[in-house]
Amino acid sequence: MKTISSSFVGLSKQPMFWLALILTLVAISILVNLGMWQLERAKQKSEMQKTLQSNQQQAAQSLNGLDIDSSTNVNGVSVTADLAPLANYYLLLDNQTYNGDVGYLALQLMRQSDGQHILLERGFISATLSRSVLPQVEWLTENYQGKGRLYTRSTNPLSDALMAENTTPLRIQNLNIAQLSEYWQLPIEAYVLQPLSSNWPYLQPWRPIPMSADKHTGYAVQWFAMAMALGLLTLIWLWRALKTTTKESL
Repeated sequence: MKTISSSFVGLSKQPMFWLALILTLVAISILVNLGMWQLERAKQKSEMQKTLQSNQQQAAQSLNGLDIDSSTNVNGVSVTADLAPLANYYLLLDNQTYNGDVGYLALQLMRQSDGQHILLERGFISATLSRSVLPQVEWLTENYQGKGRLYTRSTNPLSDALMAENTTPLRIQNLNIAQLSEYWQLPIEAYVLQPLSSNWPYLQPWRPIPMSADKHTGYAVQWFAMAMALGLLTLIWLWRALKTTTKESL
């Protein structure tokens, strides 16, 4: 024990030993925190899934005058709507995929009888071979009267800016409705309406929760496993370093 103790004292006098140990502990701490964050996200997604199921079980209500505040989870809420299209207020949300195809999500601005502005999802549009050529979309020119369901797009914590391009229709990178309202100088509701019609001409992706709670839990397990593996490797490295220092001191 004295030999091991003296070996540790010898190692502790080496600056590189402390640098390596500190960096390893920092890395382990980061991995554990990432795992904890994923567990928290799993809990949030589980609650969102319960709310989604509850919303989907409720009867459809009129969108006109629907009382929804910013804290309400509207994903899956069924509504009946009577909306008038606004000419030239069209969007193409970039970098979308559906069934292995790459393209855009087409949206257009609609107005209710009470004056509220709402984005209506036209659907998924495949991209053209050239990025400089935008796909042709058959935009609504008449009122939409029928059922639909509401949803909000999850934001990317690394990039949530609108990043509007000077194109017709307007091509954007993220559906940031607050920034879009400022861009168009119009108040827009913080959700999107996806029509529910049997003869809708475009594909309609439905991903109100982009990643399930189970996936977040799986990622958490991976982060914790990496932290444990790094911790074990650190112990092995420390033990070998002590043995080497002990032999050199004999």
